[in-house]
Amino acid sequence: MVSVPGLGTRTALGKSHPGPFSTGSLPRAAADSLSLLAGLMTAAALIVGGPVRAAVTFDWATVGDPGNPADTLVMDKGPAADYTTGYGSVDYVYRISKYDVTNSQYVEFLNATDPFGTNTYQNYIPRMSANSRGIAYTGGIDLNPSATDGGTYAVKPGQATLPATWINWAMGARFVNWLSNGQGGGSTESGVYDMSVLTSGFAAPPPRAEGATIFMPSENEYYKAAYYDPQKDGTGGYWQYGVQSDSPPASLPPPGTTVAANIGTGLGPGGTATSYATTQAEFDASVNYLTDVGAYATATSGYGLYDVEGLVYNWVDDATRSNSLGTYPIYRGGAWRYGEVYDGAAYRNVYSGAAVASYAWYGLRIASLPEPSTDIVIDVTSGTVTQAQAGYTEILVADSVTKTGAGTLIFGAANSYTGPTTVSAGTLQVANAAGLSATVVTVGTGATLAVASGTTMQSPSVIVDGGTLSAASLAVNSSTGITSLAINAGTIVGSPLVTIGTGGELALPQDARVTVAVGGLSVDQASGGGRLDLGGGQVSVAAGGILAADLRADIIAGRNGGAWNGTAGITSSTAAASGGTRAVGYVVAGNGAATVSFAAPGDTNLNGSVDVFDLVSVNSSGKYGTGTAADWSQGDFNYDGVTNVFDLVGINSAGAYGQGNYFPAAPTSVGSLAAVPEPALGWCGLLLGAGGMALARSRSQRR
Repeated sequence: MVSVPGLGTRTALGKSHPGPFSTGSLPRAAADSLSLLAGLMTAAALIVGGPVRAAVTFDWATVGDPGNPADTLVMDKGPAADYTTGYGSVDYVYRISKYDVTNSQYVEFLNATDPFGTNTYQNYIPRMSANSRGIAYTGGIDLNPSATDGGTYAVKPGQATLPATWINWAMGARFVNWLSNGQGGGSTESGVYDMSVLTSGFAAPPPRAEGATIFMPSENEYYKAAYYDPQKDGTGGYWQYGVQSDSPPASLPPPGTTVAANIGTGLGPGGTATSYATTQAEFDASVNYLTDVGAYATATSGYGLYDVEGLVYNWVDDATRSNSLGTYPIYRGGAWRYGEVYDGAAYRNVYSGAAVASYAWYGLRIASLPEPSTDIVIDVTSGTVTQAQAGYTEILVADSVTKTGAGTLIFGAANSYTGPTTVSAGTLQVANAAGLSATVVTVGTGATLAVASGTTMQSPSVIVDGGTLSAASLAVNSSTGITSLAINAGTIVGSPLVTIGTGGELALPQDARVTVAVGGLSVDQASGGGRLDLGGGQVSVAAGGILAADLRADIIAGRNGGAWNGTAGITSSTAAASGGTRAVGYVVAGNGAATVSFAAPGDTNLNGSVDVFDLVSVNSSGKYGTGTAADWSQGDFNYDGVTNVFDLVGINSAGAYGQGNYFPAAPTSVGSLAAVPEPALGWCGLLLGAGGMALARSRSQRR
């Protein structure tokens, strides 16, 4: 645990960090090892006179929404269109670099692994430095074998944040091996990819090692990060272009627009473009057409990747095509040299073999798995802080998350961790629909879970266990809201509009009396729809929040013929367990306010007891024995639509008449006064009551 001024303590492991190889992102033992390694590297540099290498880090985009469906788009673009489909489904959370690997990042790799410029493994191509065909075909890295050891490779002036080009698949694999082996002088030939199997330039690329935590993205990983958008059309879907658009991106100079890219237009010789984004003119070999990574600052994929549809193509690590010459790795995306025809989700292609020279529009993007899981405690002692201010820009994985302290913590990011969340003190406010979308949330006594205005909170389960749920609206369903909402103890405030839809359930405890007030209530009665389980409790609805006819229909759907175990509508697990002696009742006031409650037949006013006043109420309604439509408050306790002797038989069978309060105790109750029971009437008393009702009506009719 580490102390954060004003925030109490939290675990260091869950904290956000600049990249997977900074010591702050690793367990203590690993961090100490890296610190020792850094010290040894510094000492070695002093001895030989070379520079200390900077650690290569990445700005990651988190790709959540595990288990998303595959795309149905057909790969019908390019000269080698293969008409395959079904890409993009990934069933785990991962990360991918927002930007292409830059010249400065690749130079760190070259100098660390080849300080004398021998280029044993051909990780450097001379065309990165010079090319007789012109600047447009030249990379951004120079080689000077006579330079100080460790500084043999250098970025060309002004090109540090341009993408590294002339990268073939094998170079990308060796770069990843170096990253996975701790950088420094780490091996390039083993780790994530076993390069010993790459016996020729056209040999099949080696597979990713099991358990690898950093790698080149697979084709599905790349496709999902580039084209899937969990917010598209409100339910998630794929864009045809990696700028959140189904129309081709505009070919404009940076910063362009939200749907622009460093991509050409037109179809010239060999499929190349006829006009280029940065110059808006025909090709000129003396021009460098590359732009800084991320230069199109407002044009990103749904997960925040930059330059998907322009700049340079990216290799993937698990897809190949073969012919008589050998096996070719697949690349994806778009590039500055080509136009929309060779771009977008429907385009996949190859260039040469895995270890054969690449070109000036081929680059690299890195992917990784999140950090190991941990327990996160965020203690906000006072005031209000965002999760970013607390040190968590987003929480990818966690064994658990606990909010403590009297202050307010705001979850404004789309967090993807699946461990449980406990609000044990103060307030946790959800300001992003996906802030708690994969975690079970428990709100303890005295704590508050608040849903920000305009936010439709998502979660597999929310359990209010003594605390408070504050919201203006609540969607309870299995797709876009809270799948299971249980108010075991505590309450809901804010008089929310509650919509219980497909697969959703709002449940009150079976063995305790919890009362909840809402501003509006809608329950999907269809098979597989929404379910309100009152248990032993009660829900009151503000005036205008539900129509009397809809409320009655909801109850009848949940009644399920008297079993009170319907899969949709309003039901009660307490009534279902009573053997027919309990039910669900409702009352609609003159102003339209409604109450629906676990009840015993006969309790017309839902006050928790069945007594002579209830019989008087039934008699006063004038419905008994007339065959005219009646509701619960008028004596229709079996929901057949009328009040008759069978309803009185139901009262007798329930055994609650004259017995005082039958409601379960509230979960926080420390005792209550018992009502004085009236003498039990039994069959005789109820029938006498029925006779009295009939006599009263008869006299009234004779007047």
